[in-house]
Amino acid sequence: MNALSQRVIALAEAPFLRTATVLAIRTWEPDSMREIDLHLPDCDMSRWTSAQHLKCKVGALSYRDYTPLGWDAETSTCTLLIHTGHEGTGSRRAQQLQPGDTVSYRGVGSSHHQPSAGHEMVFLGDESSIGHFLALQQLASPGSSIAGAIVLSEPHHEQEFHDYYRGWALEPLHKGGARDCQELDHWVEYWEPQEHPDAVFYLAGYIPSVVRLRKLLRRKGVAGRQVRTQGFWD
Repeated sequence: MNALSQRVIALAEAPFLRTATVLAIRTWEPDSMREIDLHLPDCDMSRWTSAQHLKCKVGALSYRDYTPLGWDAETSTCTLLIHTGHEGTGSRRAQQLQPGDTVSYRGVGSSHHQPSAGHEMVFLGDESSIGHFLALQQLASPGSSIAGAIVLSEPHHEQEFHDYYRGWALEPLHKGGARDCQELDHWVEYWEPQEHPDAVFYLAGYIPSVVRLRKLLRRKGVAGRQVRTQGFWD
């Protein structure tokens, strides 16, 4: 894309964009996961009752949705957790960010995923879904029952995982190499729906994996109203 085309696109996008500032960045070891603290002065977080998506610009006419894993409405700050251990436009952009940089975004929208009061919540996903599930955890009532599994590419990330999910029955699974997270299929195979009749499943992450897991759960007799899905791009 030539310089003139880039300027034209920038002018067309400008009226729709807002700006956030990067306050701090923390990396997991190894550094394929980045926690990014943002200040969003134009964002009212006080009314968030569901997991939200921040539509961030990662390139010319290119956007990725990221879920704030935690937020403070009084200071208009939130944290994103972005998986950067793969090739992708969003991953490359997140790797380049430094404290003090600005992030352009087109707004914040609800994912329509809310905690299910009085029901066990079961989270199933990969690294890209951790922020989404942590948002649901923040919104859940104290004492809520949370179970499930998340596939991690790096065994060394399990400690950070446990630090976030301390007290919840979430199992870290090591990804064996396949991008579609077949380890979650095996977890579902051993799930006994009759022992958890009121469980609500939240499936998030790599889209083909989400679609496949939903089919597996339906075949095991889990009702459609008990399965909520959210797919993510790279």
